[in-house]
Amino acid sequence: MLAHYPALFLVLFLKVPAPELIAKAAEEKVRAEMKAEEQAKELQVLQVENNRLRNEIKVLQEYKEKAHRELCRVRDEQKTFGKIKVNTEL
Repeated sequence: MLAHYPALFLVLFLKVPAPELIAKAAEEKVRAEMKAEEQAKELQVLQVENNRLRNEIKVLQEYKEKAHRELCRVRDEQKTFGKIKVNTEL
């Protein structure tokens, strides 16, 4: 039975990662978590900027629609004034 212990020790030893590998894996995990946090912050900044731009586009679209309605109103008034002027000259 004692003859099996060295073999058992080698099997167990080979299955346990070396401390360097454990440290490297821990460092990689920390780097990955930091990168994920940084990307999450960047995504949040982009979402805020996206919302701001959407609101700005909405305001500009409303302004454009109001300006278009006003231009149509002025155009229609000019047509009416032209007709009245033409009619009064007869």
